[in-house]
Amino acid sequence: MTTILEVDDEFKRTLGYLPDDDLLDEQSIQRMKSSLVAAENYVQGAIGQENQEFYQQDDVLPLYKLACYAIAANWYSHPSTAISSTTAKAIIGQLRSSYDESEVSDDGTTAES
Repeated sequence: MTTILEVDDEFKRTLGYLPDDDLLDEQSIQRMKSSLVAAENYVQGAIGQENQEFYQQDDVLPLYKLACYAIAANWYSHPSTAISSTTAKAIIGQLRSSYDESEVSDDGTTAES
């Protein structure tokens, strides 16, 4: 599993923080990192891990980021009771279909064949 995303200003805003918010101490930043890595593991595990370049494609990255942010924000805000959001589940389903299509070669065989 390769992590692609980082705790940046966009992710902090997703969680309701300004980039230079005084409430963001090192422990909060570490929780954000852990939540985001866990979300990436979850999403990549649900879609596929063999083709890491898939997640960095221009047409895939925005949806991948949205799914990871939705999950990470939920886990960060509700660490003991959080489940995957319906938004993330819908995006994962859409990305899984695209991922499966990217694994089919020109002759119609899959990468696993």
